[in-house]
Amino acid sequence: MRHAYLPLALLALLPFHAAAGTPLQDALAARADGPLYMFDVIIQNSDTDAMLRIDPSRPEGERLTVISPPEKDWTDDFRKLVDKMDADTDGDIWCQGFGENIPDDAALVSETPTTATYTFKPQKGAKPDDLDDVYKYLTGKVVVAKDDPAILSVEMVSEKPFRPLPVAKIKTFKLNFDCSRAPDGRTHIARINVDINGSAMMKDFSESERQTITNLKPLPESGMGTK
Repeated sequence: MRHAYLPLALLALLPFHAAAGTPLQDALAARADGPLYMFDVIIQNSDTDAMLRIDPSRPEGERLTVISPPEKDWTDDFRKLVDKMDADTDGDIWCQGFGENIPDDAALVSETPTTATYTFKPQKGAKPDDLDDVYKYLTGKVVVAKDDPAILSVEMVSEKPFRPLPVAKIKTFKLNFDCSRAPDGRTHIARINVDINGSAMMKDFSESERQTITNLKPLPESGMGTK
């Protein structure tokens, strides 16, 4: 589910490097196991206003149910999205998973009594990701909780235009993940906001998408040690 996604230190706040025992390290070391959850995903963009239900306890290919729109109103693009999500969905909505994209030299840039904010250069994770070819153009920011260590939000933005393909130019790219506490205390992705502006094949484009993950329900007998 995680697709992956930065803001800057003020000149007066010269960043210093994170080390073991910092709020970021504590957040990344927080408990990762817990029960499986069924949840709803609301997707909104210029072409789509949909609600999907995900049940990761079901066999692969049967985990996704489209609540709306009715199938008679599906566009070809929406059908492709449903097929892709159905194949990829495993119930991994946990914000701690962003840790694999955060390098050891993440820099602390601000702190409050309850949170700490770090900037970083995103790195590829262990598994292939849709953003693997884009990370090198992005800068990241992560906010973590200090009292009950966890990742609270992640942001990734392009600081200048870039070309992911010879025929395409991205002028601005911004990806935000906001996290909320699940009933067991872990933080899960609650909102994803994506804004992209650029040009391709000599045509300008501007795309925005909002995804909301809500209505988490623990699945009976899913136990601990699961995603």
